[in-house]
Amino acid sequence: MMANHSYVACNVAKAVADMGFYEFRRQLQYKCQLYGSKLIVVDRWFPSSKTCSRCGQIKESLSLSERVFNK
Repeated sequence: MMANHSYVACNVAKAVADMGFYEFRRQLQYKCQLYGSKLIVVDRWFPSSKTCSRCGQIKESLSLSERVFNK
Protein backbone atom coordinates (compact mmCIF):
# COMPACT_ATOMS: atom_id res chain seq x y z
CA MET A 1 0.00 0.00 0.00
CA MET A 2 2.87 2.36 0.74
CA ALA A 3 4.23 1.88 -2.80
CA ASN A 4 1.03 3.12 -4.48
CA HIS A 5 1.74 6.56 -5.95
CA SER A 6 -1.75 7.91 -6.67
CA TYR A 7 -2.58 11.03 -4.65
CA VAL A 8 -5.54 9.66 -2.64
CA ALA A 9 -3.99 6.24 -2.03
CA CYS A 10 -0.76 7.90 -0.95
CA ASN A 11 -2.61 10.01 1.63
CA VAL A 12 -4.52 6.99 2.95
CA ALA A 13 -1.35 4.88 3.06
CA LYS A 14 0.49 7.62 4.96
CA ALA A 15 -2.36 7.98 7.46
CA VAL A 16 -2.48 4.21 8.06
CA ALA A 17 1.30 4.04 8.44
CA ASP A 18 1.26 6.92 10.93
CA MET A 19 -1.47 5.56 13.19
CA GLY A 20 -1.17 1.80 12.68
CA PHE A 21 -3.77 -0.69 11.54
CA TYR A 22 -5.42 -1.14 14.93
CA GLU A 23 -6.29 2.54 15.20
CA PHE A 24 -7.40 2.60 11.55
CA ARG A 25 -9.77 -0.32 12.18
CA ARG A 26 -11.07 1.29 15.38
CA GLN A 27 -11.82 4.50 13.49
CA LEU A 28 -13.61 2.54 10.75
CA GLN A 29 -15.77 0.78 13.35
CA TYR A 30 -16.61 4.12 14.95
CA LYS A 31 -17.54 5.75 11.64
CA CYS A 32 -19.65 2.75 10.60
CA GLN A 33 -21.60 2.91 13.85
CA LEU A 34 -22.00 6.67 13.47
CA TYR A 35 -23.38 6.45 9.92
CA GLY A 36 -25.24 3.14 10.27
CA SER A 37 -22.91 1.26 7.92
CA LYS A 38 -21.73 -2.32 8.24
CA LEU A 39 -18.04 -3.17 8.57
CA ILE A 40 -17.09 -6.70 7.62
CA VAL A 41 -13.67 -7.79 8.90
CA VAL A 42 -12.29 -10.88 7.19
CA ASP A 43 -9.38 -13.14 8.00
CA ARG A 44 -5.97 -12.13 6.66
CA TRP A 45 -5.84 -15.23 4.45
CA PHE A 46 -9.42 -15.02 3.12
CA PRO A 47 -9.26 -15.77 -0.65
CA SER A 48 -11.17 -12.66 -1.78
CA SER A 49 -9.40 -12.46 -5.16
CA LYS A 50 -10.34 -16.04 -5.94
CA THR A 51 -13.98 -15.73 -4.86
CA CYS A 52 -16.84 -15.04 -7.27
CA SER A 53 -18.82 -12.02 -6.06
CA ARG A 54 -22.08 -13.49 -7.37
CA CYS A 55 -22.15 -17.13 -6.34
CA GLY A 56 -19.27 -17.34 -3.83
CA GLN A 57 -17.44 -20.11 -5.68
CA ILE A 58 -13.72 -20.18 -4.84
CA LYS A 59 -11.25 -20.77 -7.68
CA GLU A 60 -8.46 -23.17 -6.68
CA SER A 61 -5.62 -21.54 -8.61
CA LEU A 62 -5.39 -17.99 -9.89
CA SER A 63 -2.35 -16.89 -11.85
CA LEU A 64 -1.09 -13.32 -11.73
CA SER A 65 -2.00 -12.80 -15.39
CA GLU A 66 -5.70 -13.50 -14.76
CA ARG A 67 -7.76 -10.37 -14.07
CA VAL A 68 -11.30 -11.70 -14.55
CA PHE A 69 -12.89 -14.60 -12.65
CA ASN A 70 -14.15 -17.14 -15.21
CA LYS A 71 -16.02 -20.21 -14.02
